[in-house]
Amino acid sequence: MTTTDIQHYEDQRTLGSYRSTEWMSLGNCRLVEPDIFFPSDGAGVDKARKICSTCPVRDHCLEYALAEQIEHGVWGGMSERARRRLKSQRRAA
Repeated sequence: MTTTDIQHYEDQRTLGSYRSTEWMSLGNCRLVEPDIFFPSDGAGVDKARKICSTCPVRDHCLEYALAEQIEHGVWGGMSERARRRLKSQRRAA
């Protein structure tokens, strides 16, 4: 991944194109089994969050999950519960 790739996705994000999925090919998640991001317990959520913590497209991933109303799994380093809380906070602001 190059700086140009990241800048391209940052530019798209600025334009509000969160529904695009091109960014997925740059995510850390592409390097591990997808099941990791759909854990059944808190320890699994922590493992997924750790992978997300260094991901160059983490913010884009989170905004995609929020825009698409994805209810399951860890997206952008946030569990389902954390995303629900964030949506509520944004609505209240």
